[in-house]
Amino acid sequence: MLDAARQLLLTKGPDVTIDEIAAAAGVSRSTVYANFAGKDDLVEAVIRSEADRTITEDGFASLVRGTVGKATLVEFGLRYVGFVNSHDLIGWDRVIASLEAVRPDLPGRFFELGPGRGQRLLERLLDKAAADGLIAAPSIAVAADQLTGLWLGFSNLEVKLGVRPPLSDAEIVERVTAGVEIFLRYYGETGVQLA
Repeated sequence: MLDAARQLLLTKGPDVTIDEIAAAAGVSRSTVYANFAGKDDLVEAVIRSEADRTITEDGFASLVRGTVGKATLVEFGLRYVGFVNSHDLIGWDRVIASLEAVRPDLPGRFFELGPGRGQRLLERLLDKAAADGLIAAPSIAVAADQLTGLWLGFSNLEVKLGVRPPLSDAEIVERVTAGVEIFLRYYGETGVQLA
């Protein structure tokens, strides 16, 4: 059901009906309602599932289980940028913007489940990096925002607007690795220390 709902939301937008989702999933309408309170609940579940494409809670827990180092930041960055670099994200932007006209509270909720969650996980990762002595930052939130900017840069807007193709895997590796290196030069033990 989630896969069918995801595909229909991306292709048809938020006007897709429960009947269309049920038909695409090969289940009855009552089966959809047995699992979800309504379309908003189903859309929320799809957004949560999308967020897990970046990293699951279990995956994140194993990522921060040991000492956070450069490789840990790169690993998280590859997942983060790989997800954000997807053309599907443009579809989600359209879906969320369309939902705002009907339910002004929904875009904020969906932001918290998707991009907001990714940024909070990055903040948790950097907080652990600070506790492990890898970085010193007066504001973890600002540091996370800066690292995201280094990873995504202007090309993210170009991809979203369709004026350039999504980054290749090699380009993602290059951007993430360079972004982490620049970030660590500034916030790392041997870089500039802000107090």
